[in-house]
Parts: sequence; C-alpha cells; structure tokens
Amino acid sequence: MIVVADASPLISFAIIDKLDLLSEIFDEVIVPKAVYKEISVAGKPFSGALERFANDKVVEVKNKIAVNILLNKLDIGEAEAIALALEKNIKDIFLDDYKARMTARINGLYPIGTIGALLQAKKIGLIDNVKPLLDKLMTNKVRIGNDLYDKALELAKENK
Repeated sequence: MIVVADASPLISFAIIDKLDLLSEIFDEVIVPKAVYKEISVAGKPFSGALERFANDKVVEVKNKIAVNILLNKLDIGEAEAIALALEKNIKDIFLDDYKARMTARINGLYPIGTIGALLQAKKIGLIDNVKPLLDKLMTNKVRIGNDLYDKALELAKENK
C-alpha cells in the first residue's frame, strides 16, 4: 500500500521511536512538501529523525487550486496531503485529524491513522503490544480519546 502522509502521524511515530516501522507497514510513504517543512523545522522535537525519514520521500503538489480550496477547512499539510493523493490517484492517506479524515473520505480516499497503523504493525508481527506505545503517545500530549484508546486495545486484544 502506498500512502500520502500528513505530519501528525509521522510525528507520533517519531515520538514512539518507530519511524522505521512505516517502511514495513506501507510499501511507500509519500510526504507533501508542506508536511516536510512542518516536520523538519530545526529545533522542534524529533525534527532530525523526521527529516532523515522523509527527505527522500518529498513530492510537490501541482494542483495549487485544490490545495487552496481545501485550506478553507484544513491546515496546509492536510490540504496538500489530500490534494497530492487525489493528484497521484493514491487512495490511502495517513491522517489523524478528524476533519481531515472526513474530508479525505468525502473525496474517495481511505484514511489510516496512527492507531490504525499500530494495529496493522501488531497484526503483521512488527510489534508485540500497542498499549505501551499508546501510553507513550498520551504521555507526550498526543490526544487520544478514552473511547478510541479502549477500542484500540480491544482490537489489539490487549487489556487496559
């Protein structure tokens, strides 16, 4: 599966020190230029690891009109990710933000988020447990609602 990635799930995977898993979960990760700019700002947490991960995966969006239309609802990274996925006819998109996921779905895309990717990693044997990774994300102020957390653990067949 080829995915176009937004910043937030990339940052989440950097927080849990699992960026390397993305190349095993997905056949290819494509990073829009705006997302690369966002994740590689010098001095930001994890920017070095994110820059190293993404520097050879950056693609520029050609359809600036689509990006501008999407900017009415979304931030620049999300807008470019959706526009690039549509432009390249890539159906899978790596997004966490609810509004961005809904916008992606409306446009015929299939969003997968951080938790979905972690569940996939467990399913294919790349990680043993999801819970400690979710806990680390939450400790680092990544917002995961209680219902989503519980559902993820249920799907992973793990206890609270």
